[in-house]
Order: sequence, then C-alpha cells, then structure tokens
Amino acid sequence: MDEELLQTISRALTHLVYRNTIVEDLHAEGACLDDETMKIINKEVNNRIYTLLNWYFSENEEDREFAAHLVSFSSMFGSDWDKAEMLEKEDF
Repeated sequence: MDEELLQTISRALTHLVYRNTIVEDLHAEGACLDDETMKIINKEVNNRIYTLLNWYFSENEEDREFAAHLVSFSSMFGSDWDKAEMLEKEDF
C-alpha cells in the first residue's frame, strides 16, 4: 500500500476513532489530560494504527500473518463489551 495513503488513513483513524470522542472532551476540560499527555497518547495511538496497517497490507507474508495473528488474538478481549453500533454521519 502507498506510504502516503497509510499515513493519511492512520491519522484519520486516530482522529475519528480515538481523539474526536469523549477523550477530546476530557482534554478540553483539562481535568484528566493536559496538552503534553494528549500529545503523547495521540502519537502512540497513531503509531500503533500505522504499524498494524503497514503489517496488514505488507507485501511480506510474515508481516501479514503477524498482523492477522494480532487481530485474532485481540478478538479474545472485549468479548463482554456491547456490540458495536453504526453511528450517524453527523456524529463524526
């Protein structure tokens, strides 16, 4: 997959799936997350998403298998969470 596209998707997912949620409200209130902490967390989330996407779409079979293993392994966690629900476009 194209490097620039991976970077763009990673940043978009970081914003849309993580940062632009209740996390941003907590940051804006300053109660739990100061600017420096928010910056550190954003970078880690973005790096993790980027890395997983890189492995998942890699031409290297070993990387793709590792990504598939991580996704499969991670499916064991959160099994007691509520099922995901489709959001409205205006919620983004």
